[in-house]
Amino acid sequence: MDSTGVRIVDLSKLRSTSFSERSAAIHDIGRACQAMGFFQVVNHGVGADILQGALDAATAFFNLPMEDKSGLSSDDIRQPVRYSTVSELDDGEVKIRRHVLKQYSRPLETWIQKWPSKPIDYREKMAMFSAQMWRLVSELVEAVTESLGLGRHYLTSRMERGFEMMGLNYYPPCHQDDDGGAICFAPHTDYTLLTALLATQQGLEYLDRESGSWHPAPSGSFTLVVHVGNYLEVLSNGRYRAALHRVVSHRGAAPRVSIASLSSFAMEESVEVAEELVEETQPPMYRASTLSEFIDFLSAGNRGADFMEQSLKIARDKL
Repeated sequence: MDSTGVRIVDLSKLRSTSFSERSAAIHDIGRACQAMGFFQVVNHGVGADILQGALDAATAFFNLPMEDKSGLSSDDIRQPVRYSTVSELDDGEVKIRRHVLKQYSRPLETWIQKWPSKPIDYREKMAMFSAQMWRLVSELVEAVTESLGLGRHYLTSRMERGFEMMGLNYYPPCHQDDDGGAICFAPHTDYTLLTALLATQQGLEYLDRESGSWHPAPSGSFTLVVHVGNYLEVLSNGRYRAALHRVVSHRGAAPRVSIASLSSFAMEESVEVAEELVEETQPPMYRASTLSEFIDFLSAGNRGADFMEQSLKIARDKL
C-alpha cells in the first residue's frame, strides 16, 4: 500500500510467466476490490507519452474559446459527445465549478469522427489513450473474474462487444475569495465494471467504508487508479463493492484536469449476478439491468444513486 492506504497492484506480476507471481497479483486485485473497491496500478505498460498526450489534448480542448466548444453542448445525455458546465449561484454571481466533456469511445471507429476536431491533434492523442485504457481494463477484468473463481475468460466475449465512454473534467482554480476552504463535488459510484482514472494533480478522495472517513487518492505524474463500478458489484453479488469517491477542490488549488475511462458491457446488454456466485445462503441481491436503462432513468430526471437502491430493493423484495 502507499501512504494513502490504497493498495498498489504491480501489473508486471500479473503478466509474469511465474504462476506464483501471477497468483499473488490476482490475489492483490481481489483483496483491493473487496476491501475498498479502489486500487492503483503500476508497471501498467501505458507509455508516459500517451498519458501526457491525453492530458495535453484534454487541457487544450478546455482552453479553446467557447465558440469552439458550444456546438457540442446539449441537454440530451444520450448524445455520444456532449460538453457541459457545472455551475452554481453564489451571492447572485454564477461560478463555474467544473467543465465536462463526455465522449463515447468504443467501438472507436464508430465514434471518433464525432469527437472534437480542435485542437488539431485531439483525436489522434485521445484515440491512442482510449485504446490503451481499454486494453488495460480488459486485462484487469480478466484478473477480477479469476479472483472471483469464475475463470480468466468468463467475460471475454462480452468485453469484446463492450462499451467505453471517456469523461474529461476541468476544475478551475478555487479562488481565495470563495467561501469555505474547499468545494466538494457530490460523492458517487460509477455505472461501469471498472473505471481507470488519470489526473494532473490531487483532488480525488475515496471513502473507507470501515472507518467512514475520506482519504486522498494517490496522485503524481502518470498515476493510474482504478475503481470498482456498480456493475461489477452486481456481477459479484456484492462481494466487490463499488468505490464511493468524490473530488475536492481546495482554496488556492491550481486547475485540475482528469480523464476517466468508463468501461462496461454494450449498452443493451444485461448485467446480472453471476450464477456461479449464487448459493442457498447467498441469493442474488441485485436485479439485472442494462446501461441503456440506467441512462433512461437519468434522462427522466432521477438521481443515479437511486437506480442502484431500486435495484437492491427489487431484489430483496423477491427473497
